[in-house]
Amino acid sequence: MKQAYLITAYKDFDQLYELAKFFSKTAYVFIHVDEKSKSITDRDLERLNIIPGCEAFRSYKIAWGSFHHVEAIVELMIRALLKEDVSYLHLLTGEDFPLLSAKQLDERFSEEDHIYMDYIEPGDLPKEVIVRYRYKNIMANRNVKNKLLWQIQNLSGKLQEKKGRIRKGIGVFGRDRIYKGLVYCSMPREAGAYAIGFISGEGAGFWEDLKTCQVPEEFFFQSIFMNSDIWREKVVNRQLRYMDWSKGDGASPVYLDASDYQAVAQARKDGYCFARKFHPERSKKLRDRLRREILTDIDLDMNKL
Repeated sequence: MKQAYLITAYKDFDQLYELAKFFSKTAYVFIHVDEKSKSITDRDLERLNIIPGCEAFRSYKIAWGSFHHVEAIVELMIRALLKEDVSYLHLLTGEDFPLLSAKQLDERFSEEDHIYMDYIEPGDLPKEVIVRYRYKNIMANRNVKNKLLWQIQNLSGKLQEKKGRIRKGIGVFGRDRIYKGLVYCSMPREAGAYAIGFISGEGAGFWEDLKTCQVPEEFFFQSIFMNSDIWREKVVNRQLRYMDWSKGDGASPVYLDASDYQAVAQARKDGYCFARKFHPERSKKLRDRLRREILTDIDLDMNKL
């Protein structure tokens, strides 16, 4: 049995190629490249597809917080599940980096049956998150980080409120059943198959409503698995991907650099398997050191920088 790494990417081909080569040593790699990416060419896709066990393709133009991102992830999952020997799935980005060797990752998840996924309970969702599904997003596949588009969406929300056109949930999930968290998670094959089956069957309304939610990816897996009697008990509320949110704008984690070595080293000891985000230049020294130590299976030395 093999693991499958599902990667969404839109830039920095050299980093992406290295990830594909690394993971394909022992696993399958499936990559969706943003349709509008100019830095990853069709020739680059051909180079990725030459790697044994790697499958790269373009299907969607993805904006930040868009439904197209969810669609790309679902397509990646379907392609992975078509491989009968896939036993475990990891969702990553092209800016991630492993904190364990390929062999260690293979051993770590060879018999794993839990879902590693952070989540926030429905009663703890802040108002700014609730409005993401309460009002229909009229620009579902546009980058609402754009200030003008953000203002237009806020105005649209106020008009929907005034006319009483507000949603009390997402599909079959009412407000008290909606969970939120990061889309990048790890899960056994059977959990992935359950999610795909759900949106194709009883959860079709959830899938339809999700199309007009803001940042729908953060409701997707969390709401499906936490409302499942079968899978809820298998969810571990933690990320396996180390990220630093303390210095950013709150919307994305910051790029890691050499000064983050101690934190990344400790994260590895604490059970994190991947780290995010890595920039081609700013993260080079950190990535080079991690690469040397991971590929030789040497434990990170906390006393040296």
